[in-house]
Amino acid sequence: MTLRLVRVDDRLIHGQVVAVWLRAVGADRIVIVDDRVAADPFLVDVLTLAAPIGVPVEVLDVASAAPRVTARASAHDACFVLVKSPVTALALLRAGVPIGAVNLGGIGAGPGRRPLYRTISASDEERAALREIEALGTPVEIRIVADDRPVPFASVDRT
Repeated sequence: MTLRLVRVDDRLIHGQVVAVWLRAVGADRIVIVDDRVAADPFLVDVLTLAAPIGVPVEVLDVASAAPRVTARASAHDACFVLVKSPVTALALLRAGVPIGAVNLGGIGAGPGRRPLYRTISASDEERAALREIEALGTPVEIRIVADDRPVPFASVDRT
């Protein structure tokens, strides 16, 4: 399998992803799965330009992502999947994408969200999605930066 990492990070491509995560997981390609982003050509262009030179970026809506990401899982190039929400990660998992683990890296505070761990906040819907991901047998680990020791989601989930 060449899905190197499936990461929940509402900032998508940013310095930490470009400078550290791609190298840490040995990824050759970034796949972003998000309905709003996929529908915004300007944002797609911005994210594509934010990636390092030579790293292809695909931006897909949730409906078309599952077969494409599943195909990437058996392709020769190593793929790094970014989603803004655990709800999207759950949708991919339900659609049969072979996700070995979900990395929870960054969800900012906002309306309807409450603190989960350090700088990560989550809504009730996002927490329920994370619980369901784990109930389906896929571990969820919190690692804000690549050097962090993984923290199991279940150890910080206080409903």
